Amino acid sequence: MTAVLTDPAEALTERVAALEHEKAEADRRLRSELAAAARAGMSQRAIAARVCKSQPEVHRLITRSSARCADGSPRGWMTARDAADAATRAARAGDELEAFKMIVQALDHLGRLADPDDIAEWAVTPPPIPHPGLDTLLQALTRRAFTARGLPVPDWAARPRPLKAEWVLAALPSRAARVKAATPTWLAKLGVFVSDRDLVTA
Repeated sequence: MTAVLTDPAEALTERVAALEHEKAEADRRLRSELAAAARAGMSQRAIAARVCKSQPEVHRLITRSSARCADGSPRGWMTARDAADAATRAARAGDELEAFKMIVQALDHLGRLADPDDIAEWAVTPPPIPHPGLDTLLQALTRRAFTARGLPVPDWAARPRPLKAEWVLAALPSRAARVKAATPTWLAKLGVFVSDRDLVTA
């Protein structure tokens, strides 16, 4: 029986690639755990004290996505975290429609991703959007998108929180009734009302 000789350089490349993958996965898990604590109501100051990190470092870990794709190229697509950040800024400026567009755009980018590591980066737990309707919408659309692709749904999106008070996304108050009538049942059950025509790209 002839022994199969392994090229040392090739073996080194494979080992380093495996370690880099493990490192990236551990980093995603850390960022997700800290963001999950923020979603559960812990302040960044409390999280920093608990994990012995500076508050600026905790803020970065809770809010930022990797700047690169799985292949090392600069990332040119939005993650759930990017969507949460953009939606938060738009909502604070009083522009719910713009916030909605940012969420839909991020979901559209998810639909184009094929690399499992890129999809995992997209799904890293985002901080809560301080607008219950938009936060629940991001959870619900994420759950739907991952389910449609046969992928495991991220923990933060697995059980979207129903709203205590209904939220209707309508450019004009006079259109609210029409929007409610055109909202898919799976979304209406959460108290979120968005016309299914507006959800086409999501």
